[in-house]
Amino acid sequence: MRCSVDCLSCFMAQALRVARISSTDEAVHLAVARAVAALLPRMEMSLTPPENAVAVYATIAGVTGCADPYLAIKRASNDQALALLPDLIREVEQSELPLMAAIRLAIGGNIIDYGAMHSFDAGVVLVRARTLPLVIDASRQLVERVCRLPQGARVLYLADNCGEIVYDFLVVRALVDLGLEVTVAVKEGPIINDALIADAIFCGLDRYARIVSNGTACPGTPLASCSAEFLDAFRGADLIISKGQGNFETLSEAVAGIDADIFFLLTIKCPVVGAHLAGLTGKNPADLPGQGEMVLYCGKCSLC
Repeated sequence: MRCSVDCLSCFMAQALRVARISSTDEAVHLAVARAVAALLPRMEMSLTPPENAVAVYATIAGVTGCADPYLAIKRASNDQALALLPDLIREVEQSELPLMAAIRLAIGGNIIDYGAMHSFDAGVVLVRARTLPLVIDASRQLVERVCRLPQGARVLYLADNCGEIVYDFLVVRALVDLGLEVTVAVKEGPIINDALIADAIFCGLDRYARIVSNGTACPGTPLASCSAEFLDAFRGADLIISKGQGNFETLSEAVAGIDADIFFLLTIKCPVVGAHLAGLTGKNPADLPGQGEMVLYCGKCSLC
């Protein structure tokens, strides 16, 4: 998915938000705004929004001197979600179809995104996630695909943000219970509130899956920039589950070159992403306004 003109104003809004988290000094806020504004005319619009975000956030960090402005927020998000985890595990275990129950909670948890949204109520969203219809629903295809995998088949799970990786834990656990070998990929360096290896370990994912980084500090998965270790896992996977909006943005048009089946789990928080997904699926754009729609999209048309 290429950058849109609308992405430029979004980058400016993100820059001011991060500047105010990083410093109380209005002179710093102004310096960040000017630096990012100067960057926008040189931005390569053929790149995906997450790829362009790398330069935006590096510019912000260069001005503020703060490389990980969301650190405290990320820790709080993980702590808050972990407090709910025992009850959620019991709920998933007692459900008629544990994998699907876990997936619904994981999609709902994708609302925890400080790049696309700065105001949300994760608790309300998780309540809605249990019953809200998926605007795009490839859940049957995903469950059938998982059930066809042989014991020990390799699943690559592309994680997204802190907090929501606790809900991803539920999906990973369900996959392992089905006899599958899971690798979870996170980011190499801090970017917005995306999860790092330390976050995945803190939330217990290493008890069920191998944890790797994708080798980037990009809020997505730009394959051309990813590490050799990650690409080995990516190319060797029998099934890929891509979580979150940023991973969708970077991979949505790369599926033709991907051998494994790939499913995208996300909450749509941006009208540009909603319009892009509507174009890929033929869905009415009015159904995807980017206001929290839950989506499970199969990237391989032959499965849908």
